[in-house]
Amino acid sequence: MKSSKLIHSGLFKAVRMLGIAAFGMASLMGTPAVAAADFPTKPVTIVVPYSPGGGTDVLARIIARGLEENLGQSVIVENRPGAGGTIGAAVAAQAPADGYTLLILNAIPHTSSAGLYSKLTYDPVKSFTAIGSVAETPYVLVAGPSIKATTFKGLIEAIRANPGKINYASSGIGGVSHLTTELFKSMGKLEMRHVPYKGDGPAITDLLGGYVDISFGNVLAMMPHIQTKKMKALAVTSAKRSPILPDVPTVAESGFPEFVVVGRFGIAAPAGVPPKIVARLSEALTKAVNSPKIVEQLKKQGVDAKPSTADEFNSIMRSESAKWLGVIRDVGIKAQ
Repeated sequence: MKSSKLIHSGLFKAVRMLGIAAFGMASLMGTPAVAAADFPTKPVTIVVPYSPGGGTDVLARIIARGLEENLGQSVIVENRPGAGGTIGAAVAAQAPADGYTLLILNAIPHTSSAGLYSKLTYDPVKSFTAIGSVAETPYVLVAGPSIKATTFKGLIEAIRANPGKINYASSGIGGVSHLTTELFKSMGKLEMRHVPYKGDGPAITDLLGGYVDISFGNVLAMMPHIQTKKMKALAVTSAKRSPILPDVPTVAESGFPEFVVVGRFGIAAPAGVPPKIVARLSEALTKAVNSPKIVEQLKKQGVDAKPSTADEFNSIMRSESAKWLGVIRDVGIKAQ
């Protein structure tokens, strides 16, 4: 009888301890679920890796207002510029993986940074959780007054007739305009000289002045000069013609069928954000980007609203990474 009581007592203690342990594990495992269900309970921050007033900054502020409406919380835009966008990206990558810190990025410069900077503290793809796409924009190949050619075909003929003599402007080593032109040169087996500037402004000024010959630039930034005929728009880089430049052919239809370069903007969070929070953010972002008001605001900025799922934007980041790291490797580009 005594031994029976001892056995029952021992079993009771063991079951009790297992119950306590199970309850503790359930509590720990339940915390993210509760957090995800309540998310967000405080303001969300979007890190912009560039200076205030630029295209990415304007885009972030438009999206922030849309997210506020769909999340029911304030969304703060924080500019952390420097080092080609890598300072802001590092800040976002190292933030807590709780969904309260996001990064707005252009997939081209963001993913290509891995091939340009040898001391990055993060991986442009693996250190982030994709939330979704926001917008996309083509670039336009423009020629300044120093170029007599008025068509894409005429420009190609001029470049081939004067190897190494025609120069192109870029916003800097490793920037979108630099990478795009190097891809163009590679596909066409063309020889041109690179003249890098510290930003789009100085490059446009010298292009207008005839100090440099051509450039691949942001459509919105180039439009005023195209409209006043101070620059000639020779081709756009998207797969289809741009609605705001319907008479300008694409590079693809002009003899380079595989040449398509589109700036794809999206939102990402630090790696490790719980799936339910990712889903909540992705849903709110999609609703915001589909809003007629935001679609119109983006159109005024020269970009098209392009929502996507988190998985789709993750695929975009990976494909852009493979594409541009290949260009950087083949050309031997290194950031200054």
